[in-house]
Order: sequence, then C-alpha cells, then structure tokens
Amino acid sequence: MSRTLCMLVHGPFPVGEPRVARQARAAAAAGYEVDVICMRRPGEPRREVLGGVTVHRLPLEHERGIGLAGIAREYLGFTVLAAGKLTRLARRRRYRVVQVHNPPDFLLLAALPAKLLFGARLVFDVHDLAPDMFAERFGTGTLGRLANRVLTGIERIALRLADEVVTVHEPYARELRARGARDVTIVMNSVDPEVLPATCDTGGQGSGFRVVYHGTVTPWYGVDLLVDAAEAVVEEVPDLLVEIYGEGDEVPALRRRAQGHGLDGHVQFHDRWLPQTEVLSRVRSASVGVIPNRPSRLNRYALSSKLLEYIELGIPVAVAGLPTLREHFADDEVLFFTPGDPSALAEALLAIARDLPGARTRAEAARRRARAYSWDENAARYVRLLDALSGARSHSV
Repeated sequence: MSRTLCMLVHGPFPVGEPRVARQARAAAAAGYEVDVICMRRPGEPRREVLGGVTVHRLPLEHERGIGLAGIAREYLGFTVLAAGKLTRLARRRRYRVVQVHNPPDFLLLAALPAKLLFGARLVFDVHDLAPDMFAERFGTGTLGRLANRVLTGIERIALRLADEVVTVHEPYARELRARGARDVTIVMNSVDPEVLPATCDTGGQGSGFRVVYHGTVTPWYGVDLLVDAAEAVVEEVPDLLVEIYGEGDEVPALRRRAQGHGLDGHVQFHDRWLPQTEVLSRVRSASVGVIPNRPSRLNRYALSSKLLEYIELGIPVAVAGLPTLREHFADDEVLFFTPGDPSALAEALLAIARDLPGARTRAEAARRRARAYSWDENAARYVRLLDALSGARSHSV
C-alpha cells in the first residue's frame, strides 16, 4: 500500500507555517511521499523539494492589511487554484490522504475531487476556529454577525465532510466536538527538536534585562501592552531591552508608540523574516519571554507555540492568565498576569527582574511539565492517524 500524502495550506511553506512543516517532516520520516500545495512568496520557485517534501507553490501571495473584500478574493482564489492543482496531482499520485489546514474552512472543498474521484481520505486540521478568528478581526456589527453565521455553517459542513479532524489541544477538541466533530485527534504545536539552536550557540546573548516576543504582530496578541509596560518598567530597570521579532499589520503603529513613550534604545523591532532556528537562537538567552494575548473570543483557546519554545529554552515567562494557558501550566511554572492590563504585565516584569533565581526555578518547573507535550509523542500520534487512514502498517517516528 503506497503512502502518499498531500497537504493544502493557505500560506507560504515552510516560511510562516511551522505546524505544517513539523507534520510534513514527521510524515516524510515515516516513509510517506509528501506534497504540499501552498502560496508563493516573492523569489520562491514554483516547485522545489525540501527535506524530502515536494512543495508546489501557486501564483498567489498573502497580503496583510487588506479589507473584507480583499480577504474573500484571496481565500476564494486560492481555493479555486488549489482545487485545480490538487485534482491534477491526485490523478497521477493517487493520494491516500489529503490534509487541509485551516483557515479558511472552505478550503476543504478543494480536496473533495480527490476524495470523490480518487478515494483520498480527508483530514481537516483546525489551527484556529475560523468564526472566532473572523469576529476578532471584523467585530460584531451587522456584517460581522452575518459573516459569523455563514462561517459557522461552513465550519459545520467541513467537520462533517472530513474523515478525521485534527487540532492543537484538548480545549479546542472539546469545542469542536460541541460544534459537530465526531472524532478529534490532538497534535499539539510542540517544539520540534530539529528547529532548536545548538546548545553552544549563544545567539543574541547580551547584557541587560532582555524581554522578548516573537511571532505575528497583530492587535489581538497584545504586543502594544508590552510596549506600554516597558514605559512603566524602564525607570526601575534602566538596562531594559525589549526585542520584538515578527511581521504584522501593527508594526508601524508600535514603532510610533514606542517613540511616543520615549523608549528609543529600549525597544527594538526585527520585522524581517528569519528562519525559526535563527529566531530561537536570538531569544534563547533572554531574561523573560512574554505571552501578552488580549482577552477575547479567539484567545480564550490560544496556546501559543512561542510559550512552549520559551519554556524549552529555559526562559522565564510572563503569561496572560487566559483559560487555555492556565489549563496547561500552573502558577509555580510561569508568572501569570491579568490579561489586557499593561500595569499587571509591568508588575510581572518587575517581579522577575527583582527575583531572577525564583524566575529560573519556575522556568525549570515549566520545562518538566512540558515534557508531557513533547513533539516525539505528538508526531507518533500523527503518524498513527495517517497509517490508519491510508491502511498502512504503523511506523514509529
């Protein structure tokens, strides 16, 4: 029985899609022939082989800051192009499994010809709850309420069409079951050891009290709270250095915000894309990592992969006290602060600065807890799912 897998992802690969990249590597290591259909960034080839994974890039690039009409055109355009590409490939490759990564949920429709014509089994990988994510971005006005009803219906259809549903943690799994999913397999966004910097690599180690954030810079991730907290902290911690690594719509506004607070020299923005290993190398010697997520419909379920990365690197963490984050770690492992409150974040940063030994003790406890979330265990669970769907004999990863 052939082991063939195709993944669809509305985004670039491997840039910006670490979850997809982890799973593709795990499948390839288990003997699967893996194709990925994705978007294309400037300068990237249309087709290339990376680590045994064949990448097919469509002539469409994601644009930041576009409105609702632009998002609809981009998502629908990618779905149509992906459907055509996947159908052509499936005719020749006869995929045993097609895995669709959301958002959008209706991207699953692009995989239906492969299922109906060539017998592929469909995996729907839910990175985010699409209706919740849309509400976060566009609010709850008339248009937002209408879109929410439409997206909720699409989500329900996608959950029923999929042969299997995969998601990132148990809180999401519970919610998806409540929304109509039958069986849900959890494959966490754990840290893949392959992307960790070498232990001898000191990366961006420097002097001072280094506070780091890496990831997408959007309003709901609360990076503005970190800038505001820095203003409150800098008088007591004059060697404060806040390093923000990531692209996003909010970067220009945050630069202005930092300048307005008189934080020149204390807040640095690194908004050029960097490989994940290089980013982790730069942040690994930080004094504290920050997860400043705002309280919202979307973030109540968020378990940030950057949190797991900070913990794996032994970095003390200040974390917004949201439900899913609290479900995975305890008060003696990370320092929680009131979500959405910059003064509470400032107090957390000061508490760490005043007691670095205590912060390191919490970091070590968090690292012990995180062993239960290891990528090896999640990768093995993922491959077992692929094997069950494809009728292949199980592999260990």
